[in-house]
Amino acid sequence: MARIVVRCQYTGHYVLTGIESRPDAPVAEGHVFCPYCTAEHVWTCNEARLAQARPNKPLVRQAS
Repeated sequence: MARIVVRCQYTGHYVLTGIESRPDAPVAEGHVFCPYCTAEHVWTCNEARLAQARPNKPLVRQAS
């Protein structure tokens, strides 16, 4: 599963929409509150990007 992110048109930061989708599933549009510019953005599928979930890295601690 990939998370859908959109870019803030004012600050350029990427904002997570909270929606997860398969890469082949269609997503039409939505809206998300942007914490960077404190505005609500309405986005379409042309503006959205898929961010692949990072695999969980094991926690490595140095022995002392």
